[in-house]
Amino acid sequence: MASKFDQLVADAVAHHKGERLDQAEAAYRDALGLSPGHAAVTHNLGVVAAAKGQHRSAISHFDDAIAAEPQYASAHYNRAVAQHALGQSREAIQGFARVCALEPGHYDAHRALGFLWLAEGDRGRALDHFARTYELRRGEDRSGIAARSLTETTRGKLLHDAAQFRFLSERRRDRQRFEALARNYEEVAKSVPEEAAPLSDRQLEALGEDYNTAINICSAPELAGPAVSDRPDGDAIMQRLQEQRAGAAWFDDLLTPPALLGLKRYLLESTIWHDFSHIGGFVASYLEDGLACPLLLQIADEIRRAFPALLEKHPLSQAWAFKGLQAKAAIDAHADDAAVSINFWVTPSEANRNPDRGGLVVCRDPPPAAWQVRDYHADRDAIATFLQQHADDSLVVPYRENRAVLFQSRLFHHSDAPDFAPGYENHRINLTLLFGRHVD
Repeated sequence: MASKFDQLVADAVAHHKGERLDQAEAAYRDALGLSPGHAAVTHNLGVVAAAKGQHRSAISHFDDAIAAEPQYASAHYNRAVAQHALGQSREAIQGFARVCALEPGHYDAHRALGFLWLAEGDRGRALDHFARTYELRRGEDRSGIAARSLTETTRGKLLHDAAQFRFLSERRRDRQRFEALARNYEEVAKSVPEEAAPLSDRQLEALGEDYNTAINICSAPELAGPAVSDRPDGDAIMQRLQEQRAGAAWFDDLLTPPALLGLKRYLLESTIWHDFSHIGGFVASYLEDGLACPLLLQIADEIRRAFPALLEKHPLSQAWAFKGLQAKAAIDAHADDAAVSINFWVTPSEANRNPDRGGLVVCRDPPPAAWQVRDYHADRDAIATFLQQHADDSLVVPYRENRAVLFQSRLFHHSDAPDFAPGYENHRINLTLLFGRHVD
């Protein structure tokens, strides 16, 4: 039979999971009355306080837990999270670094450090931590955090990878290796459904132990010269962005020719397209899962400098790349969890079979301030209704290579009827850089 202490803790955990935070706090305090100074219970009190937005109180609880158990990694981690929430970036960096010293494989701490060092302007340190998150997801030291994507697949994912291997076979010395990989992936794809499904042991053996890992990474170093084109039209872009009921503007020639060439090469040759389940018909990559490279972070920094009035106080908070696997693959309407977004495209304009379409539609009417961004799938029906009600106030941006769309992240946006030619190099690639948070 459970002791009274154990029962109180079980009740507290149940309340916590049910988001009944006041009851959880009361039960944890009662448990501490029976076992004063209990490190885990004290830590959980801090977690509840943080969930209530009481970050200073949370830090006090985490301090008490650490005093009782100095090597308590979770307490150190959550203390750093609370410090970050309070805007104490330097203290948060020290806290997350302490977590990594205690647990070198702590994925969330490395990820947090990657973004915090970006905000501090230290791209080198940020890249170090993103390299570690990538290793923990896909490398020999993988932690299991991405285990499903290493044992599941879709037909589209396998055929995309096979096409990439054939593309690489024409550009690498180990041609035969990539040709063999392509044949194996194409053979397995014949028995795989369009929807994500687990791979059998036989299929995994045929694909090889490197399936959905960093089989090939192309170098994408920083450029000695500029990566983002000089913008003599910067003031005009800002004026369009700030027009009443606008909040969005587009412009051409975002990247300099060397930057565009280097980034396209990285995206075409690097086997970083690991996400195949977030949006059907697409593969994707994220900063912490292979997308981070010196050139992309240089681009993000230079974009901030190109629009200082808009982005100076908003560091890069995430970046992703999505690649459509079918000619008409489109992303439904959604909003981004950031302050400012910039979308840009790198696939050649000639691949777009409808030059007047294929880009982005941005609804310039913002959603109500109380609208909570949840996730891509959960928001779709409500957003569709909103867009129907505001159908006459949208910015339609036709597709062009190296064209960028700058907009308030809370504005709903979606793909505009893509129709791209077949072929590996013709897949529509959209990159999104998010700056700041929408509450900033």
